Amino acid sequence: MYVTEQKQSTDTRAFADMPDAPPIIPTAAISNEMVTEVMDSPDGAKSLSMERQKKGSDYQYSFHITDEELQEFLYAKELSDPSYFSIPYNTWSPDNTYFFLKEVGPSQDEYYVFHASGENFPNHTQYLNVQMLFEEKIDGYTIEEVTGWADPLLLLVNTKETNGEKKVSFWFNVTNQSFIKLGTYFR
Repeated sequence: MYVTEQKQSTDTRAFADMPDAPPIIPTAAISNEMVTEVMDSPDGAKSLSMERQKKGSDYQYSFHITDEELQEFLYAKELSDPSYFSIPYNTWSPDNTYFFLKEVGPSQDEYYVFHASGENFPNHTQYLNVQMLFEEKIDGYTIEEVTGWADPLLLLVNTKETNGEKKVSFWFNVTNQSFIKLGTYFR
């Protein structure tokens, strides 16, 4: 994964003693601040890129899949601070068919699974919201983190008891959108 960031710094130490130093432009004065993150698929054939563009007090996120032949737009969403998107390290399924994104929120995080081809899921949705599906199907646990793929169709979901300290891992089966409780907690 690599990150490029296009913004100015307000740190003046680098040029403090230089008479011909370039002017310092505060970050808040730049309206086109853009950050790009890219994560390659396991075989390197595809790349998932996330662009974050400052829009007033909010951020516009857009996601693209790039392969040897084309770049395809997949999804866009605007978020306000302190919410933001990230591309998890283990975002790609081992067979490059799916990827997942993490939306960090002030009260809880959301995890979205997408087809890398951009196609919809059988229920005609663009993505699967793992957090929402988990809340609909599993009682007594809350998601702590989705860590990545255990298999081309199984996403590992780490949880904690709602009213306790016991931690349990589940597999989320992307094809039938079910959760399988595991006997081991994966860190």
